[in-house]
Order: sequence, then structure tokens, then C-alpha cells
Amino acid sequence: MQTHYRSFLFVPANRNERYLKALQSGTDAVIIDLEDAVPIALKVTAREILKQWLIQHPEFKVMIRVNAFDTEWFAADIQLAQFANVSAIILPKAEHELAFTAIQQVRELAIYPIIETPYGMSSVEKIAHFSGVKALMFGSIDFQLEMDMQGDFLELLYFRNRIVLASKLAGLDSPIDGVTADFSNTDLIKTETLQAKKLGFQAKLCIHPRQVNIVNDAFKATQAEIQWAIEVLDAVQANQGQTISLHGKMIDKPIIAKAEKILSQVT
Repeated sequence: MQTHYRSFLFVPANRNERYLKALQSGTDAVIIDLEDAVPIALKVTAREILKQWLIQHPEFKVMIRVNAFDTEWFAADIQLAQFANVSAIILPKAEHELAFTAIQQVRELAIYPIIETPYGMSSVEKIAHFSGVKALMFGSIDFQLEMDMQGDFLELLYFRNRIVLASKLAGLDSPIDGVTADFSNTDLIKTETLQAKKLGFQAKLCIHPRQVNIVNDAFKATQAEIQWAIEVLDAVQANQGQTISLHGKMIDKPIIAKAEKILSQVT
């Protein structure tokens, strides 16, 4: 069973002809989107399309991004959580604990809150402890808009760091970084993914299938990292109970844990 995600690919709920393509894209998780990707006039229709697809295709596991808690569609959207092939709910504009409680009352399953509002960011440490939370997501584009911010990575560095720290303090999985809107710029998606990886993110949201392989590759351990991890663990095994060093650097518990984590993610 997939436990380590690197890529999450959005697909509009009203475009069910794209569902299978998304599932076959190589992404670690498919998010069928009832929120931003669906025009207001099609919200109800999109939900019904998705519901019928879930009934007809129990063999496929997907995640669902519902509409925000304060919208007229939220209550009906979260009813889709009752289907066993819905593996998680993606909650946009996460702010209020009542939203998490409502989802858990339908069915206990993983919830991925998207931190994308000023209030959500100011409460991120509290949100990280709400019931059902598996990992935090950063809605970087919406957050920039709400904050009247310009610029991209450096301008958002503090907020990314805060999400990573809140995740660690709450004992959650490492967080998921926001989308790169320019899906035609392969260099940019690679650069932004590697930057997120260095900060402690485990994965990235994708809006186009062509982004998936780039993101997956960026989150893979490099050959140099794998070789380093092997050398560390070999040195530890060969020097049981003794203080050791490798290439002039001390090997302690955090270094050993890092090496073990790298090798645990090699598939």
C-alpha cells in the first residue's frame, strides 16, 4: 500500500474522461477536484458525475478536494467520503475544526487541510492537531493572492518553514507543497520541487500530467544520497557500540535516522 507520496495530481470532477488518464499518469495520488477546477454552474453536476464514477469503479482509489466549509456545496460534497474508494479528503481554505468533525462523522479517513488563507496560516499549529489530519498542504497561489504578495519562493519562505515546523510538532507526515502554475516550464517545476524538498516537504501538488514525472524524480533519493546512506549504515554495523566517523564527520543518531529514511524510500 502506498505510504510515501511525492506527487498529487488534480483532475476536474466534471471531466470524468480524464480520471483514468490521471490514474495512469504515474502520480502517487489523484485528487478529483470539486473546488477551483469546477465552474460554479457545474458544481452539483460535477458531484453527481463523480459519485456515479465512484460507484462504477470501486477498484480505483482517489482523493477528493471538496468545496470549502463556508460554501453551500460542502455538506453534500463530504458525503462522498462514505465510498470506500475515496482514500482521503482534501480540505481547501482550512480554518475551522467543525469542518474536520463533519468529515469524520461521515467516515473516519485521512484529511489533508490546505493552508491558503491568512487565518489558516496564523492557526496552522492548531489545525495540525485537528482530528483526521494526515499531512498539511500549502495553497501557495491562493495564499499569495489573499496576502497581496508578489514574488514566488523567497517571499514565501517563512510560511513554508512554518508549515514544516507545525507538521513536525504535531507528529504529522511531512507537508505537501503548492502547485507550479506554469506547467510548460519544466525547469521551473524541477527547481521549485527541489527547493521544497530541501525545506522538508515530502511531495508537491501537480496540475498537469507532464509535471508528475519531474516531481517524482526530484523527490527520489539521488544515487549520491543512497550511496552515502549505505556507507553510514555499513559503518554503524561494523562499529557496534563505538563512536564512529565517516569522511571526517561524526555519525550520531540523527545522521543514522536520516540514512535509514533515505533507504526506506528507495523502491
